[in-house]
Amino acid sequence: MKKFTRMLGTLGIVFAMALGVGVCSSDALAIDRIVLKDGSVIEGTIVREAQGAVWIKTTIGGVPAERMYLPSEFTSIERNAATAPAEATRPATGGDVPVVPAVPAVTTPAAPRSGVPRGVVITLGDREHGDMVGVYMVANILERAIPVIEQEIGTDGTGVVVLRFMSGGGYGAEVQKISDVIHNEYKKRWRTVGWIDSAISAAAMSAHCLEEIYFTTRGNYGACTGFYGSLDKPVEGFELEKSLHQMEKISARGGYDYRIMRSMQIMDPLSATIDANGEVHYFADTVSGDIIVNRNTEILTFNAVSAAKVKFSRGTADTLDELSKAMGFQEIQWVGKTVKGSLWPISRAEQMQMDFRKKVKTDEDNLNRYYANYAIHVQLAAGAPREERPPLVNRARQGLEQIKSMVRNNPAFARNIWGGREEYKEWLEEQEKLLRDLMR
Repeated sequence: MKKFTRMLGTLGIVFAMALGVGVCSSDALAIDRIVLKDGSVIEGTIVREAQGAVWIKTTIGGVPAERMYLPSEFTSIERNAATAPAEATRPATGGDVPVVPAVPAVTTPAAPRSGVPRGVVITLGDREHGDMVGVYMVANILERAIPVIEQEIGTDGTGVVVLRFMSGGGYGAEVQKISDVIHNEYKKRWRTVGWIDSAISAAAMSAHCLEEIYFTTRGNYGACTGFYGSLDKPVEGFELEKSLHQMEKISARGGYDYRIMRSMQIMDPLSATIDANGEVHYFADTVSGDIIVNRNTEILTFNAVSAAKVKFSRGTADTLDELSKAMGFQEIQWVGKTVKGSLWPISRAEQMQMDFRKKVKTDEDNLNRYYANYAIHVQLAAGAPREERPPLVNRARQGLEQIKSMVRNNPAFARNIWGGREEYKEWLEEQEKLLRDLMR
């Protein structure tokens, strides 16, 4: 336990200890129930099932909503349970973690139109819940969304996935994983493009395998200098060389001159010339090219204007309509539900990303409480007579289950907090053994 607490301190991560309760209500007396793995219960009417996934129509905060749950997210289903609508449900753990977030009012999506390509917008980061690469933007949730996107826009190669980047950076260790999922999975299935609102540091590195990138008018992309935990300790030596080499390979995936990303990582000068055929040629100085891209005292960051000037950006778009035109579509069906205040329809795959970030935010805010709930009851059980231990050990197990649920939702927590999957597994095995020993 001391080891776990020290790791939190070493990483410099501070977690708030706020208390929250998930609220769900159904709008019918004969209801269906989905019991989630953390113990919370979703009530409503199951309207669809496919490949083990379940869609349930429910009411959240007085607003009708339809939610999807994957088989890995629930333990059981109770159909046509006769009961009065529940005002609130709390997990069996004592209501320690809110699970079901409120969803804005929506309208029903249009049916697929024959011969018209379909597309979805997937957000990578948001301002409300979080945008950090390796925490809120991870490869795992992008990979989990693939079968859902296949259902929504098909597998015939005509579908379009727009990855909307909004991130100020994060863990460089997640870059290769995100790049691999985008390059090896998404790009092979669909026309996959980047729509850059903000992609700084690890976010730009994650997007750099995309051949087709568009900016918003306020978009920014670059500033990819790595740091050892704080801004006064930039990565250098062998670690820097590894990062430069990694990004050379990722640059090749996107078809970019490696010197662009190099100037985003270190203070390398860069200029460019556009020839008569419209091809852009880069030079590692500020005098050989007609356009100065980066001076030798700066770290390169593109904005919408500078990116378009050297054709790094394919165009600038602030609305989905503008993006569609920039991409050359006369007609495209953007899949999802129209949500008030959103610039694009919310597809099921996008809802997965949103729900993922909300749960990660909840887990971050409550991690100290999860651990305290576990540690306190372990200590109480250790000091209690044998016959009084079972309820205390059960409460300790509930706290441990909350930690396990957090890592199941976002495996990156294992790396960020424990240092890796194996370290987390080792810690978990130690705690399981401790609880077993307390019951002997």
